Amino acid sequence: MTNRFSSFMKKKLLGKNQNLVSINEPYGVMSQLLKGCEVTGIIDAGASDGRISKRLLRKFPAAHIYAFEPNPFYTETLQQYAKKDSRFHPQFLALSDHEGNAALYVTESPGSTSLFTPANRLKEISPQGASVKSLEKVKLVTIDEWAKRNDNPDIQLMKFDIQAAELRALRGAVQVLKSSALVVYTEICFNPIYKEGAIYSEIDLFFREYGFALYDIFKPKYGPNGLILWGNAIFLNLEQFGI
Repeated sequence: MTNRFSSFMKKKLLGKNQNLVSINEPYGVMSQLLKGCEVTGIIDAGASDGRISKRLLRKFPAAHIYAFEPNPFYTETLQQYAKKDSRFHPQFLALSDHEGNAALYVTESPGSTSLFTPANRLKEISPQGASVKSLEKVKLVTIDEWAKRNDNPDIQLMKFDIQAAELRALRGAVQVLKSSALVVYTEICFNPIYKEGAIYSEIDLFFREYGFALYDIFKPKYGPNGLILWGNAIFLNLEQFGI
């Protein structure tokens, strides 16, 4: 009965801009999924000002968070947070499927900054915020190589919000996915909002190749013409959850 009621309410409750207001809060869902699991390591990719890291540390107080954020706009804020909480470890690096250097497209709205150029659909939603104000040279790393250089910490939970670069980062995290990852919470684009950025179908196929499957989708965002653009999703390691 509870699941039926929840499904009914999810369909009925609509917020502004046609966003579906989910009854389930994703951080609470992840906390329940990982109840009874020892969560010692979390990757927060696209940490911005650290607010999600703080939220995750409240849910998983025994964990250490490795927060990847290449945008210099957030550097000082993250450094200050690290001084206050020894569990928080900022990494001023960009994640990809290879190592090297790349250009970061820094936009007027910091949250739209990406390794990819904003596409027209994003500009339609936020003409000013999606405009590129500068290009910053950033260092690229893969999660697997970073882990090797840092004594291979066990990572049970990964969160990605890196503006359509999620698939590239995941391709660089295969060993972590195989060895310790239980849950991945990631932004997904259903239709392109960045040029050359991956869309949901590609990410879903990648996860299935490594034994992960979609658990739930949260807060989809729609464009002015009603086309679904992006949302967030939880993927589970099926074998580890016995599913």
